[in-house]
Amino acid sequence: MAEITYKVLVADDEYWTREKLRTMIDWQQYDIEFLEPAVDGEDVLNKIKENMPDILITDINMPFMDGVELVKLLKNAYPDMVVFVISGYDDFDFVRSTLLSGAINYMLKPVTKIDLVDTISKSLEIISKKRKAVKEQEEQSLQILKASSLIRDREFSLLVEKEEAIYTPAVRMNSNIDFAGNSLMLIKIHNLSELTQEYHHDMNLLSYLIKKEIKEITGYEKLLIFNYIYRSNEFIIITELDNVKLKWMAQIILNYFARKTKAPVSIVISEHSYTMESIHTAYIQSVSMLMTRKYKVNSVILFCEKDNPELKKDVKNHISEEHENQLKSLLKSRNKAGVKKLVFETMGLKSCDTNGWSLLEVKQTVKRICNVLIDDISSHKTHQEMMEIDSLNELAAKTVEYLNAQNLCLVMEEMIEYTVGSIKEEITGSIRGVVKLAVNYIHENFFEELTLLSLSQKYNVESSYFSRVFRQETGDNLMLYIAKRRIDKSKEYMADSKINLTEIAFMVGYDDYTYFNRVFRKLTGISPSEYRNERMTKG
Repeated sequence: MAEITYKVLVADDEYWTREKLRTMIDWQQYDIEFLEPAVDGEDVLNKIKENMPDILITDINMPFMDGVELVKLLKNAYPDMVVFVISGYDDFDFVRSTLLSGAINYMLKPVTKIDLVDTISKSLEIISKKRKAVKEQEEQSLQILKASSLIRDREFSLLVEKEEAIYTPAVRMNSNIDFAGNSLMLIKIHNLSELTQEYHHDMNLLSYLIKKEIKEITGYEKLLIFNYIYRSNEFIIITELDNVKLKWMAQIILNYFARKTKAPVSIVISEHSYTMESIHTAYIQSVSMLMTRKYKVNSVILFCEKDNPELKKDVKNHISEEHENQLKSLLKSRNKAGVKKLVFETMGLKSCDTNGWSLLEVKQTVKRICNVLIDDISSHKTHQEMMEIDSLNELAAKTVEYLNAQNLCLVMEEMIEYTVGSIKEEITGSIRGVVKLAVNYIHENFFEELTLLSLSQKYNVESSYFSRVFRQETGDNLMLYIAKRRIDKSKEYMADSKINLTEIAFMVGYDDYTYFNRVFRKLTGISPSEYRNERMTKG
């Protein structure tokens, strides 16, 4: 499909308003050309005739021609152009007249970033509907809808990242209503692999359709929902609804995902805020609450209430100082069986799900065990071997998020095997053939959820044995081999400057950009963005 570029024209007689809209978002990133703004009604007509913009955002009060007269004129002359008007509260009668004249919507001053993102997103949706009417342009219509969805995801995710990003009464979600306070709903799909396959590893398509379907099943067509780009398995809703309606909505969404995937889903609802809280603060609060959930493969709804007893519980320490000293001693004597018994039985990692551990308790325990294992081998392993143990460490941290104790213990067992060392296996022709089949499968299906368990089951080989012979045959442990293939493929995708890095992470099998960034940096020594910049500079 040919590259789609949209043109936006802003018209306002106030210089600072024009410049604010120019710099509020990175237009070029979305293939949108921000035309030189118009300063009055006459200038608008000249610039439209010269540049033929797709979207016009115009002030209601301008010299030479007011917004009402302008919109009436444009409706007849340029019926395909999408028009938004900007006005103050005092101009409601004007606004109503303008809407009747053909403008599709309006924004109230002062225009916030959320208002502007919402406007551009809505405009692209309208353009998409017009093109969908022409059969030959149906595919292009879907691409426009995905672009509209991506603008919301990127820009609202940036608000979450910034601590000073405020969601207050000034934030208008429907462009015509003020809210006294809002809640943030965090939806986390703990394993995205089923859904990525359903949507053909197209992150933008997955994001667009899931948001669309959530709006449909809840009946809130104007719901402010976005896919958090730094963790593709998280969706965030910001709403003014009260707790009763939020709980109803959360249950509807949970039922929706139960039909779509076997993966557990956690929904966390922040406190309703009547103060100058930020989206960032509400998100951190929700993640903190998420850490209290039980480590089980089930779906839950959690509320961040002040008196929630789960928040007051002490986090149990499952690895004591004595356990840590025992682990170091067993590693020193290369007692593999003793290490496994201590980790899985004495510390209780094997039964963390049945014994009611929280997600945070599992995360902390795994992290401390991994730190001891890494410290033990750091003094006598080569750079290649340290890369391998680092890849297993990263995998363990990622596997914790899946809430599957069996898979987690397999990863930890592989890490212990690698740390303590194992006897060199006798490689037969049949197992050598299995390794070759696995290597070919990894090369062709690098984007799938590939684990030691899934591959050993696929080829009907005991997992720890498969892990050992794979390492002997390829020179890499299984997960490092998969990581190298994914990173090499990501470098190929980076040659296309139109594919952003979060999409690339998704395309090569990572639903968490932060995790992809860490793996990329460990294998290359630089971040994905640094690599792409260097490539663009050289090429």
